[in-house]
Amino acid sequence: MSSQTPPTSGPTRRGLIKGLGLAAWACLVGAAGLGLGAVLRLISSGGGPAAPGPVDLGPPGSLAVGQVREQGPVALARDGQGLFALSLVCPHLGCRPAWNKESGRFLCPCHGSSFALDGARLSGPAPRGLAHLALQKGPQGKLIVRPGQDVPPDTRLKA
Repeated sequence: MSSQTPPTSGPTRRGLIKGLGLAAWACLVGAAGLGLGAVLRLISSGGGPAAPGPVDLGPPGSLAVGQVREQGPVALARDGQGLFALSLVCPHLGCRPAWNKESGRFLCPCHGSSFALDGARLSGPAPRGLAHLALQKGPQGKLIVRPGQDVPPDTRLKA
């Protein structure tokens, strides 16, 4: 009679521990990839603080009520009360909302916040609406906006 042990037919303890280690490593790499993807998306969306210098928006032109013209970090819009400027920096994480003509809203691509024509928050994780910026007429009737210089939401320029 021989004293050999019969071969086992299941995973060994060593194989199980190795598999758990590989699964933990895969989860760690996946989480790091998601974090890096979020950072790259924020950077590529034009997030971050608005330019501190004045932005020349040119003449108001034929901007009709309900229309928006985007230029750099700001949007020029007109409603029934007049012209106003909005910061195109989402108050949630600094992504750049864009005017969506079909829905009549500013939509943030990062986390789905949406804002009305007047900048008011409609939905999403943003804690408040878009900031209203100081707008004034400069030389030759050009419109000048100063990012970072907030004004009350009801401020309008009659033009």
